[in-house]
Amino acid sequence: MDIVYDLLVVLHLLGMALLVSGVVLRLTAPNSPSAMVLMTGAGTQVITGVALTGIASAGLVDTDVDNTKIAVKLVVAVAVLVLAHILWRKPQAGKGLLYTIAALTLVNVGIAVFW
Repeated sequence: MDIVYDLLVVLHLLGMALLVSGVVLRLTAPNSPSAMVLMTGAGTQVITGVALTGIASAGLVDTDVDNTKIAVKLVVAVAVLVLAHILWRKPQAGKGLLYTIAALTLVNVGIAVFW
C-alpha cells in the first residue's frame, strides 16, 4: 500500500504544479485554455487529497492524520475548484479571480508545509 500512497502523493504534487502553471499560463496568454488546466489541477488536488487521507486514516501507511488540518485544506481546495470552474465557465472574468486562485493555492501549500 506504500507504493499506492507514494503514487498518490506524486499525483497530488502534479495537481499543485498544474494549478501554478495554469495561473502563469493565464497571465502570459489570456486566450489560452488555462481554465481547463486549472480545473484539472484543482480536481486532481481534491481527489488525491481525499484518497491520501482515506489511506492514512485507515492505518494502511505509517502516517498520522491531523483531521483539523485536513478539513481546512479540503475547504481551501474545494474553494479553488469552484473558482476554477467559474473561470472556465466565464473566461472573461477579471484577474481578481485568478489572483484569488493563486493565493488560495499558496495558502494550501503553506498549510501543508507549516502546520
